[in-house]
Amino acid sequence: MTGITHIRYPIAALACWIAFAYTLVPLLRGHRRNAGLTALCVSFGCQGMYLSMSTPVRWTGTLFGTITWYNVSVQLWIIAVLASQQILLIHWMYPRDEARARARRRMLLLAVVPVTMVVLFFLATLQGPPRNVFKHPGDQPFFVAYQAAYLTAFVIGKVLVARACRHFAKLTDHAWVRRGLRIAAAGAVVELVYPAGRYADVFLTQYGWNPLRWSDVSRTTLTIGMVLNIVGWTAPLWGPRVSAARSWLADYRSYRQLRPLWLALHQAHPEISLPSSTGSDLSALYDLRFHLHRRVIEIRDGCLALRGHHGVPGAVLSPGRGAAEKRHAELEAAHIAAALAAGPRVPELVPEGRAEALPHEDLPGTDSAPVPAAGGPDFSADVAWLVQVSRAFARVRPAVARAGQ
Repeated sequence: MTGITHIRYPIAALACWIAFAYTLVPLLRGHRRNAGLTALCVSFGCQGMYLSMSTPVRWTGTLFGTITWYNVSVQLWIIAVLASQQILLIHWMYPRDEARARARRRMLLLAVVPVTMVVLFFLATLQGPPRNVFKHPGDQPFFVAYQAAYLTAFVIGKVLVARACRHFAKLTDHAWVRRGLRIAAAGAVVELVYPAGRYADVFLTQYGWNPLRWSDVSRTTLTIGMVLNIVGWTAPLWGPRVSAARSWLADYRSYRQLRPLWLALHQAHPEISLPSSTGSDLSALYDLRFHLHRRVIEIRDGCLALRGHHGVPGAVLSPGRGAAEKRHAELEAAHIAAALAAGPRVPELVPEGRAEALPHEDLPGTDSAPVPAAGGPDFSADVAWLVQVSRAFARVRPAVARAGQ
């Protein structure tokens, strides 16, 4: 083992055990019948065992020296990882009853691999201590067969996992499951560098291949692939929380960006705000969604108040489409800024007795035209549109105020 292994393997092992604990908790809370989650937990545990057992130099022997049964057990943990990942995908892809039948058949098939490895290694020990030096492969045929069986099972297992992940990713509607499966598939592909390097160690050393030069490369890619597996397989568990955090941050950013428009309308018409409202952005940290809804409503109420004073549409209109949207937002912001700068309009005095003769819609502040929705029925689109208007308002208001002086 080289010095890099002392850093690489412990970190990867720690990540595996954290993922193992993360998936074990829901199992202990009553999801024991969830076969897919059980297989995922087992997979992380097996990866953690492999990486933990591979770390100490004094336990595993020299990299290209004598091979012991301990080294065989380490590789059997990798086979267990491949088996548990395939069982997991089977339970994800098929109904429960069919998945159980397929999983049993797959387990019986996969059981042939460790049995074959153990038998071949035992036969290899009868010819002397197996060594990871293959300048003359014919000197230890059973150990070469052992390596070929292990590496072939590794390649087949990873190819099956990568293909199944990519296939299932196209079928699922769950965004984080889809992303996780794609990451896991990428991890399985990266891990294929490891058996390629080991194949070369076994069969190309006699032709000048230098195993020591590529040992760190193959084992590093194995570790990277395992980390990608951890990220991919756990993505459905932690991914929704990431999305919720991103949504919260986006809401808070929108809440702050609406402040210039809201504050100007609030100063002109304080009645639009709740009596308990402080107007502080920090006060919205608690129950942000409510405060964001409230700010949108108060902006609309302020625009309605402007309309009542000026007799023209002062509420935020529906946005345009494409390039016209930005221009529309600027025009709307300029209109609001001009209305605020002009102040309340004083209604003309109507001689007594003529009020009855005037049509109802001609009276100041009684325009009966409906106020268009700011962004349509979608609240998110509504917020996005109001944010554009608020940004434009912050830019144009100083110019409008100077022009009115």
